[in-house]
Amino acid sequence: MHKIYLSLLLVSFAYAQSVSFDKILETTIKNSKDLQKQKLNIESSKLDIENIDAVSYGKFSLSEEISRTNHSGYVFNSKLSSREATFNDFGFTPSAMAQAMAGQNVIPDNLNYPSARNNFNTKLTYDIPLFTGFKLSNQKDILKLQKQANTIKYNLDVKELEFEVLKAYNSAVIAKDFIKALEKAKEAITFMRNGAIAFHKEGLVTKIDVNEAKVYESNINSQLLESKNNFQLALAYLSFLSSDESISDVEDLKNLYFKFPNEKELYSQALENRDEVKMQNIQVNASKKNIDIAKAAYYPSVFSRLEYGYNDDTLTLSEDKDYYMAMVGITITLFDNTRSIEKQKSQIEYQKANLNEEKLKDAIKLELKKAVLNLETKEKILLEKMEAKNLASDILEQAKLQYKNQLISMTTLLQQEANYRKNEALLIEARYEKSLALASLNLVLGKNIKEGKN
Repeated sequence: MHKIYLSLLLVSFAYAQSVSFDKILETTIKNSKDLQKQKLNIESSKLDIENIDAVSYGKFSLSEEISRTNHSGYVFNSKLSSREATFNDFGFTPSAMAQAMAGQNVIPDNLNYPSARNNFNTKLTYDIPLFTGFKLSNQKDILKLQKQANTIKYNLDVKELEFEVLKAYNSAVIAKDFIKALEKAKEAITFMRNGAIAFHKEGLVTKIDVNEAKVYESNINSQLLESKNNFQLALAYLSFLSSDESISDVEDLKNLYFKFPNEKELYSQALENRDEVKMQNIQVNASKKNIDIAKAAYYPSVFSRLEYGYNDDTLTLSEDKDYYMAMVGITITLFDNTRSIEKQKSQIEYQKANLNEEKLKDAIKLELKKAVLNLETKEKILLEKMEAKNLASDILEQAKLQYKNQLISMTTLLQQEANYRKNEALLIEARYEKSLALASLNLVLGKNIKEGKN
């Protein structure tokens, strides 16, 4: 039985682990289904580019057409195609010739009412666009831009996922800190309760003091249970993000530290690094290319077709039945007013893309200002909360001494204990808020959480 318990314990330790932020971030990025889907989008955009190349290389086909008909036109054409046509097929019989010589209008029965015929047309064809008004090349350029956009979107998704992991990780750390604080509070209240019980036995305090301490202890126990539940929920969310079910604990709070130049330089960094700006710039370029595609309708299109095959009433590869055809075609649209409309619409989309880019830059400037002000505020609040906690700690120690000397009641002592715990909780929360403010500014600047990556 002891061996079974030991085995279960070892399995428990093997599948449970305390993880650092860097480790869980690495695991999350590796296992993220959304990032894997975005990688597939990148691969798909590569295939779209290859598809344009494939179109420009043309299409090579092998076909076999088998038919049977008594349609006079088809029958005569198939005989010509297989080099089997005779004068008899035209109705040039002796009697018909005599009637024609006599000035009669002769109807050639053999030509108009032929016997049904099989026709086998085996051919190889090669179709290739020679000139499309630069439409294919412009489409390829747009698809290259789409590939770049998908790559940038992947980088943006990574940064947003990093921010989400930091929020989740620090939430778990804070939940753990709340548990530690409440466990210390429980120890302190237990000590107060035991002191009250001892004082009550000596007749120095009433039963009310003991009961008040017990009630406060029960409340602390309830808060501790709730905090432990919050910690488990935070770990569950981390497990969900990382697809790692073995996470059982977290380490220290993750804070980002970087230099803060003036706001103008920060704005320049944001414009340089933000993936949204890069994507919008791609949209502008793609809209410009769409104008060029609309212009393609004004150019002639040139195409070619090469064909080699065999035609007979049976399946054959006889050289006597073969043929070839080489063709070059050109199409010029002389009038189509929709071309002008499509071109104007493309120009409007280009103007809209430029306006969206300017709007995005203004929005980033606002985001940056808000992020900087938020960080400055959170730093000041953190300093205030640290000072408030220290003062509350001093007051609590004085209250303990006063209660020991019977200068204050248990109610007053518990009020000071509650005030200290409240300030301790606010300090923990302020540390979390500052970490988020730092991460938010980092995200606004378009940077990865991992140092050195942009």
